[in-house]
Amino acid sequence: MKNKEKKKYYSPIKEYDRIKRPHIFFKGLKGIVKLFFPENEFIWKTEKPAADESVIYVCNHTKIYAPVYFIVEHKEETRVWENCYFLYFNMCWHHMRTKVLNNLKCKFILYPLAFILLPIIILTCRAFNPIPVFHTGREVFGMTFRKSIETLNEGKRQVIFPERTENKVNKYIYQLNTGFPRVAEVYYKETGRKVKFYPVYCAQKLRTFVVGDPIEYDPSVPMAKQKTEICHYLENKICELGDSLPEHELVNYV
Repeated sequence: MKNKEKKKYYSPIKEYDRIKRPHIFFKGLKGIVKLFFPENEFIWKTEKPAADESVIYVCNHTKIYAPVYFIVEHKEETRVWENCYFLYFNMCWHHMRTKVLNNLKCKFILYPLAFILLPIIILTCRAFNPIPVFHTGREVFGMTFRKSIETLNEGKRQVIFPERTENKVNKYIYQLNTGFPRVAEVYYKETGRKVKFYPVYCAQKLRTFVVGDPIEYDPSVPMAKQKTEICHYLENKICELGDSLPEHELVNYV
């Protein structure tokens, strides 16, 4: 009698998990956050995609409001692209020391506190099963794109917040990093299916998210050209979506 094949579960840090992790602490924390997180409206200003379409949302970052919304409140099961720094202990500690704590006073208090909080930060970030965002070629294709494609193959939605921290292209958004559209090329080569990137604008002060007309990956256009065109389209569409709403206070990434 053949051994029954063990189930494989999504993991943001390795190929897969053999067990389904309960993440009891995260579920409790999510429930608490949801009690205090304001209810938002998610408005479609375009036709909703079919359930079997390959969809990636591209949203302005705000500070942390938009990512938190997709983690705790959004109705669809959606995986968030998350910086890899917050998923691995050595990376997270290095990031805390060099980017967060290095210019702050009272280091004798903050360093031990950060070290104590480190496991909580990492385990919480792992628990919502994000797509890990790496920054070097081998890891981008080996992990980031692999996990994104795995998510597309599962029929789940995903959301990217690809803003840079400089070069504001309009009053709503900074210039988008142009690396993420390449996942559509890899996905098409593997499956023959085309990804649609949907622009999403988060108006935090209005408690509103609006979704506009998507742009679809075109295999006939070289990616070196297309990735820039996709990003320009999304930047402009997010601006249009913002302009379509009543006047509101803006919350930018930085």
